[in-house]
Amino acid sequence: MAVDSLSGPVLHFNSWRPCVLEPRCSCCFPSWLCPVSAQDLPTLLSDLVSSTDRTRRESILLEITEHHPEAGPALIKIARETEDTETRWLAIRGIGWLKYKEAAPFLRESLHSRSNYVRANSASALGEVHDVSAVADLIHTLAVDEDGGVLEQTSLALQILDAKEAIPVLKARSDNPSPQTRVWIIGAIEALGSKDVSFFAAFLFDKNESVAAYAAHAIARITKEDFGFPHCGKTGPCGFGYGIDNARRWWDTHKRNWAQQQQLPRPLPD
Repeated sequence: MAVDSLSGPVLHFNSWRPCVLEPRCSCCFPSWLCPVSAQDLPTLLSDLVSSTDRTRRESILLEITEHHPEAGPALIKIARETEDTETRWLAIRGIGWLKYKEAAPFLRESLHSRSNYVRANSASALGEVHDVSAVADLIHTLAVDEDGGVLEQTSLALQILDAKEAIPVLKARSDNPSPQTRVWIIGAIEALGSKDVSFFAAFLFDKNESVAAYAAHAIARITKEDFGFPHCGKTGPCGFGYGIDNARRWWDTHKRNWAQQQQLPRPLPD
C-alpha cells in the first residue's frame, strides 16, 4: 500500500501492496478497508454520495469495485455531476479500480482539475485503465504540475503504461524537494528501463538516506555489483548497513568509466 499526500492510502492492484488477512471480513486488506455488508449497487452508490465519513466511504467504494464490476457508468456519472471534491476523486478512484476504459476521455480532462486530489487520482486511474493514448497528457502533467502527490501518481501511471518516452521529463522532475516524491520518480525511471548509472549515482549523495539507498540498489541491479546491503528477508525493517557508503566508494572509483556528456542532476536536501 502506498500513501500519497493527497488522499490517504492509495491501493494499486497491479502494483505493490502488503496483504493483511482480516478474519472478520476474509479479505486481503487493512481492516478499515474491509467491505461493508453486501448490498445492492444503487444503495451502495447512494451511501457513497451521502456519507460524510471517509473511512466508511472507502469501504463502500471497495465493496462496489469488488462485487459490482458493472458500476463504471454510474461512477463516472457521479464524478461528472457531483459538486463535492471528495466524492469526485473517490468515484474516479473507483473507475480506475474497475479499469473502466470508457472513462478515459473524462479522466484526461480531469488532469486539469483545480483539485490536486482529483488530478492525482485521475492520473492513477489512467494507468489502471491502461489508456496508452493518455501518455502525452500524463507527460504534460508531469512537466507542469507542482504537487508531489500528483507527480507520484503520474509517474506510476507512466510506468504502468511503459511510457519510455517519459524518461527525459521524469529526470527533469527528479529534483523534487520531497524525498518520497524523488524516490517515486527515480523508481519509475528505473522501471521504465533506464540504465543511466551516472544519473542514479548523483542520488547516492542525496541527504535523505532512503533516496541514497534506492539509488544504490538501482545501480546494483544495473551493474550486478554487491554493495553489502543487509539481507533482511521478511524479518522486518532493518538498516542499510554499509551499503550506501560502499556504493559511493564504488562510484568514486568507477565514475570515469560511466561518464556521460550530460550534466548530473543535483538532488535537493530534504
